[in-house]
Amino acid sequence: MKYLLSLILVLFCNQLNAQNPAPMTMEDKKTDAYLMARKPATLTIQFKNLPANGKKVNIKYTLVQLGIGFQTAKYAETDAAGVAKLVLDQNYPWQQIWLSAGDYLYAGIYVNEGLTVTIDAQKTAAHSAYMIGEGVEYSGPDGELNTVMNENVLFKKQQKEALGNKLGTLFQTRRKLNASFFFASIDSARRQLTQIDQEFIAGHPKYSWAVNDRTLSDFYGQLCVSYWGDVMPDSIFAAISKYQPYFTSNDGVSFYKYLQSYTVTQNNSQKGKGLEGTLAWYDRTFTQQKSDLLKLFLLDDEKNSFAQSFPLIINSIQTRWCKKVAMDELKKSNITQKKIDSLFAMSKKIAHADIGKPLVKLPFEAELYQIDTLKNVDEFILNLRSKFPGKALIIDFWATWCAPCLADLPFSKSLHEANKDLPVEYVYLCTNSSSDINIWKNKVAELQIPGTHVFVDDKIITQLKNILNATGGFPAYVLIDANGKINNKAISRMEALNRAGIKQAAGL
Repeated sequence: MKYLLSLILVLFCNQLNAQNPAPMTMEDKKTDAYLMARKPATLTIQFKNLPANGKKVNIKYTLVQLGIGFQTAKYAETDAAGVAKLVLDQNYPWQQIWLSAGDYLYAGIYVNEGLTVTIDAQKTAAHSAYMIGEGVEYSGPDGELNTVMNENVLFKKQQKEALGNKLGTLFQTRRKLNASFFFASIDSARRQLTQIDQEFIAGHPKYSWAVNDRTLSDFYGQLCVSYWGDVMPDSIFAAISKYQPYFTSNDGVSFYKYLQSYTVTQNNSQKGKGLEGTLAWYDRTFTQQKSDLLKLFLLDDEKNSFAQSFPLIINSIQTRWCKKVAMDELKKSNITQKKIDSLFAMSKKIAHADIGKPLVKLPFEAELYQIDTLKNVDEFILNLRSKFPGKALIIDFWATWCAPCLADLPFSKSLHEANKDLPVEYVYLCTNSSSDINIWKNKVAELQIPGTHVFVDDKIITQLKNILNATGGFPAYVLIDANGKINNKAISRMEALNRAGIKQAAGL
């Protein structure tokens, strides 16, 4: 019990101590008016001492976000003077961005009002700077915080990673552990992390709130995960419900997502009451600000029925900046759906084929089929090979709800488009488990992935995976070369595959 009380106390103490010099949290009532009134922040990347004959530097910046999708990647390049100015139109508080500036710098940065990253190409070209170091300078309104936070990343990095791994193992195995041992162990690791933070804060007292936020958001987020499908003690739930992150960061956003996922399994009283019941339960259980932030993660859960569900979510949100995030997601979903509808309007009929019921042929070289019943699994594989004589087949088993599948599909598309000259066909077999044909069709059209797409009854998917020895869940990959030889180990994920890898696996 004393360890449980210790955990609760550290949450309150750190939160209260952080309030003094700190800005507003994401849930502060004043944050709403502040965000609605301010102009979008600007991120400026500027280079010094670039080679005289050097090309423009490619910039990749991945923004952490709320709503649908955890992160979104964008691309830019410097101008002739070595400068890139990026306007951040999402308007999140202290938005974390993972910045890759050519081969010169990789860093996690935070932008709230404005940040300039200055990179001396002569000093960083040889070693490619990580977070901070010689040749990298952060300036502007958010400059000092970024200098401190990137120094903090490197401060006793190995020790912090070891403690983080220890905590991760404890959280994953909580159910197998005695409760007293579990709380004592995580409290011990948390205290060690706090001690490291305090050593660093001693030299940077102005930013104690930011250093504590990074550690606490991760800690309490993982604590939520450890109770997924279970019930955490009321006192822990009450304390976590009061925790308020400052940053729209990996840790801050994950905290809200993990808490929202935990509530899904606990919201038993609303079963049968649908989305409206869940929204009402959030409003009764949390402050309005936290409730509205959690509702943003319902957008991802409800995206397949956005036309009906998003207006319900939007109408229940009272915090204006959160409402704007939800409304922007509705606009984007409507635009995407119009594009999908347009593609299907241009679709063509497919002649009869022996690999399932032919549905449509879409303009981006995709053929869609459906299989509800199958007399002989072996015959289906033979018919598939007959449809593409002399070609190797890459077979991708996936599901519309599988996040790793959806993350890997764009890489498959890129490989397909970049290697059209190779005698290789891409076949995507999607299970109908926990999905339906319209969700599948929309997802294929949204991603615009060329190839052969088949929506398959889950029982048949299981038979096909068994006969092809495609072990594990989703995604799973099998390569059948032009001679019919099956290789279930050639592809672990499409992201890791390149032209040479395709040729080697396919025996080309």
